[in-house]
Amino acid sequence: MRSEVIFKTLGAAAMIGGGLRIVDSFTGSVLDMPTLEKMYFATDVFLLLGTAGWYFSRAQRLGSPGLTGFALSVLGISTIRSQAIFGPRGYVVGAAIFLIGLSIMNLLTLFRRDGPRAAPVIWIVSLVFAVLALTSGPLAAIAGAIFGLGFVVAGVSLWRMEQA
Repeated sequence: MRSEVIFKTLGAAAMIGGGLRIVDSFTGSVLDMPTLEKMYFATDVFLLLGTAGWYFSRAQRLGSPGLTGFALSVLGISTIRSQAIFGPRGYVVGAAIFLIGLSIMNLLTLFRRDGPRAAPVIWIVSLVFAVLALTSGPLAAIAGAIFGLGFVVAGVSLWRMEQA
């Protein structure tokens, strides 16, 4: 399979995951728990695929900081999905690890102005809102929606095969 097809597929996954994450931010009180759990699982699978696409599309330029950020992102999403081990705070811890990983992975892109910058900037804004959400709960939904928007933007970049 050609790399263009792979990155378009992973870009579509990022867009789907980002769109689901935006919806997830506002549906917690509307849907029943079994439906929410299925939706969250699907969201995380698509976000993980989108993260892989974003990283592997530019891994050579990112070097070890990029790999470290990618590994932290995978660890973060794994922590989110492992609440049986980490308890109810597992989501908060996992989400923080995921966002920190994305930020580390993308700092070189921002500093070097090397590749699309919109998604990395959006993810860093999401991290700021996530930190602020620790003092004001309603900001968590905004942080989640911004986070999802970052994946939609990253997915569009991958779909267009821009040098991500």
